[in-house]
Amino acid sequence: MKEPAIGSLNKIIIEYGGISKINLLENLLDSGIKLNKFAQIIFSSKLFKTSNHSQEIEIIETSIKELGFPDGATISEINDRIKSLGLAECPLEAAPSIRLKLSDQQEMVDNLISKKNQNPPGSITIFSDPITADDDFPKGFYLRKIEGEFWLRGFICSMDYVWKASDRFIFKVE
Repeated sequence: MKEPAIGSLNKIIIEYGGISKINLLENLLDSGIKLNKFAQIIFSSKLFKTSNHSQEIEIIETSIKELGFPDGATISEINDRIKSLGLAECPLEAAPSIRLKLSDQQEMVDNLISKKNQNPPGSITIFSDPITADDDFPKGFYLRKIEGEFWLRGFICSMDYVWKASDRFIFKVE
C-alpha cells in the first residue's frame, strides 16, 4: 500500500485550554457558533473537562482515503493507522478552539435528502478519544457550515461504524 503524503498537508497551530467550560461555551456563542443537541450534552457532562493551562497543538485535516483506507475504516482501524503516521487523537477540549480558528470552512450544498446515521457532506470530524464507551452518548465533535453559519456539532456512533473513504478528519500531529 502506498504511504499517504501526510507531511505535505497544511498544518495549523491551535491554542486551547486555560479557561472554564462556561467561558469556552460563551466564546463559542459570542462568535456566533451554533451547537446541536449532542454538543450541548457533551458540554453539560461532568466527563467533559477543560485544563487550567493554555496549550498548543498542531493539527492537520485529511480524508480516510488519504490515510490509506479506500474502502473506509472504523475508529479502531483509524486509530491504529494514525500512530504509524505520527498522528494522534485531538484532546476533546480542543474542538471548540478548532471550530473558532477554522473560519474558512467551505459550505457543502447537499441537494439530496440527508441520510440518517451518516457523516454529513462537508463536515470535518475532530478525531478524539470518546469520553465514554456508551453508544448512546456522543463520541465527539464535528465542524459544519450550514446556510452560512458555523456549527460545532456532537455525534453519536458505535465503535464499529465504518467511516467512508471521503469522510474528512482533523488529527493532532505528534
